[in-house]
Amino acid sequence: MKHRPALPYLLVLPGIAVIVAILYPFLTGTYWAFTSYRLNRGDPEFNWGRNFVNLFTSGDGLHAINITFTYALSVVALELLIGMALALLLNYSRLGSYFRLVIVLPLLLPPVIAALMWNVMLTENGVVNYILESAGLPTLLWLSSPDTALMSVILIDVWIFTPFVVLLAQAGLRSVPQELAEAAAVDGAGPVRNFFEITLPLLVPILVVIVTFRGIDSLKMFDIIYTTTAGGPVNATTNLHVQAYLDGIRNLNFGAAMASLIVLWLLCYISSYLMLKFRRKEALS
Repeated sequence: MKHRPALPYLLVLPGIAVIVAILYPFLTGTYWAFTSYRLNRGDPEFNWGRNFVNLFTSGDGLHAINITFTYALSVVALELLIGMALALLLNYSRLGSYFRLVIVLPLLLPPVIAALMWNVMLTENGVVNYILESAGLPTLLWLSSPDTALMSVILIDVWIFTPFVVLLAQAGLRSVPQELAEAAAVDGAGPVRNFFEITLPLLVPILVVIVTFRGIDSLKMFDIIYTTTAGGPVNATTNLHVQAYLDGIRNLNFGAAMASLIVLWLLCYISSYLMLKFRRKEALS
C-alpha cells in the first residue's frame, strides 16, 4: 500500500483557515441576533427572533430602515447623474485631462478626514454660512438641525465619491466605438439621440458596476455619518449601521445590534444579487 504524501492536504489548510476565520464570527453574530445577549448580563438567552420583530415594529427600527434606504437611493441617484454629466463634459472638453486631476482630489482623502473637514465648514459660523451670508443668502444649521442634517450628510457623500463615478463613466465613454457615433451622425442623429440610443446602452455594464458598488457602500455607510452627526440630531441621520453601533457599543445590547447588522447584510446581498442578475440578463439579450 502506497503512502500518500501529506503536502497536498497541507496546502489546503490556509484556505480552510480563511473560511473558518470568516464563518466563525459571522455565525456567532447570527446566533447572537436570535438571543437577548447583553454584555453586562452574562450568557445569552435564546429569544426566538424577538430582536428582528422589535426592529421591524419599533419606531426607532423603522426609522433606521427608512434612513438607510433614503440615504442610499439619494446618494446613488445624485452621484450617478452628476458623475455622468461631469464625465461627458470631461470627455468632450479639450481641458478634460487637466480638470480630471482636480476632480479626483476628494477621492484621495480618507472619508473620515473629508467628513471632519466638512463638519468644521458646515458649523453655524463656518465658511459655508459665511459665503452664503456674504452673498446675501440665508444661512442654515446644516448638521445641527433635524431638517437639514440628512441632506448635508448626503451632499458630503456626493462630494467625496462622485469622482469614483466620473472615473468609471469616463472609462466607459472612451470604450464606445467612435464609428457608431459617426454613422449615427451621418444618418441624421443629433448628440442627444446619439447618447440615449447608442452611448447609454453600451454603458449599461459600467453603470451596473457603479450602482452596485456605490449602492452597497451607501447602504452600510457609517464613517461619514458618525463623524459628522453621530446619528443625530434627534436620530435624523441614524441608519441601520449607526443604530447597530449605538445598540452594541453604547447600550451593550449585542443581540439587537447583530439583528440590525444581519438585516443590513441581507439588504446588501439582495441588492448585489439583483444587480448581477440584471447584468447577466442584459448580456444575454
